[in-house]
Amino acid sequence: MSAVQKKLSRRDFLRSSAVAAAGVLLVGCSAPAAAPQAAPASSGGEAASAPAAPAETTALNFWLWNTFAPDADEIMQTKLNEWAAANNATIEISRDSDANMQTKVMPGIEAGTLPDAMFISGAVALQMMDAQALADQTDLFAEIGDAHGGWQPRLDTYSTRDGVVGFLPYSIDTPMVQYRKDIYANAGVTVPEGQWTWDETRDLTLEATKWSEEQGEKLYGWGFGIVKLTHDGWCSDLFRNYGADVWDESGTKIILADEKAAEATAALNFAKESYDLGLFPPDAAAYDYAANNKFYLEKQGLLVINAASIYVGAQANDPELAENTGLAPKPKAVRDTTDASLRYTVVQSAKGKNPEKSTELVRALYDSEIYAPWLEAGFVANVLKEYDSLPMWEGTRKAFNLAAQIGTYGGYPAPFDNAAIAELNGSPDSPVGSMVVRVLLDGWTPEDAIAEADEFSKRVFSKYF
Repeated sequence: MSAVQKKLSRRDFLRSSAVAAAGVLLVGCSAPAAAPQAAPASSGGEAASAPAAPAETTALNFWLWNTFAPDADEIMQTKLNEWAAANNATIEISRDSDANMQTKVMPGIEAGTLPDAMFISGAVALQMMDAQALADQTDLFAEIGDAHGGWQPRLDTYSTRDGVVGFLPYSIDTPMVQYRKDIYANAGVTVPEGQWTWDETRDLTLEATKWSEEQGEKLYGWGFGIVKLTHDGWCSDLFRNYGADVWDESGTKIILADEKAAEATAALNFAKESYDLGLFPPDAAAYDYAANNKFYLEKQGLLVINAASIYVGAQANDPELAENTGLAPKPKAVRDTTDASLRYTVVQSAKGKNPEKSTELVRALYDSEIYAPWLEAGFVANVLKEYDSLPMWEGTRKAFNLAAQIGTYGGYPAPFDNAAIAELNGSPDSPVGSMVVRVLLDGWTPEDAIAEADEFSKRVFSKYF
């Protein structure tokens, strides 16, 4: 079967997404220009030149998805309206939560009611590309990159499908190490500057955990979940860092058992040793992302890996904890890359009513008057190199920017993901999490866990390639 996949039709894609409801929003349109007035006669008996007709006002629709940083949302809405007032436009802004993205977007594709432009996650943007719902952004991608010092590494290849850019990255979500720097310091542990190694993450946390126990209140070391599907990002990074890949660089062939068994074994052995040392909390098998947040924000342990929204939340609700929180990119081993996602991208509808004015707006979104204050109020990292020098990246928050620069996106080691990878990673038996559960909880050998995950992964990929 050919490794080249066909584009999905709109209807096929909508059917596969199992979306039944249709959402309808007002579509922006241009207001008619005022009719020119008759010119008064001049004192010399000749008609004076007619005054210029007022400029035509353009109406745009924009969908703004709420972040976990409300101040950033308010800044963005204010900036959008300021831009409109200064550029002879009006903007109808619709705000909604992340959870409603697909339920609102996919019916909009079917009904032809998508806005002129919108923020959307990278994952949904890819689905919209497959549904042929997005305008070509190839030239605009190059233009914006040239105007702002270039894009962060790997964004060019990840944003391109079959030579076309359909979405413009707007922010990089970089889950990272968040740790109790006060406890490490009190325990006499000196933490590394920048990115830690996995060995350091284990050994230094064990020291701090032992110290806390000696003080009469043991804090668990790692707030990591041990479940097949939701594993807080630590499992996939651990495997990647040890050089263990499930598929090859083409994203079409499973190589786990045939080519990467030694690397996968090393990653599993490290995880098992850390588990046996007592670094994981007793309820790790029941963890999800919310439990991870609770573990840290309720001061049950020393270190988590999750989105920087934990740190931002502590700044708002527990300033003392935020002051005692350190940030670092997720650990490294053979590789230093960490996983990252495009939490927000900018897209334009393929059927937008005002593409020229919409494009003007999209350009403006990346200018410092809008982009810099929005970044400052949020918890994401910048996509353009111009903004690497912002003062906000000094001190604790510099870890955001460093993690973004070494981050990789869906499908790694392939340059981008595909439907087979999406199904495999979204399965209840996703291979990396399943291998960790088998070895840490079920007592399997790494060899048996790898063989099972390899067989399952090949079965999924055989449906596509």
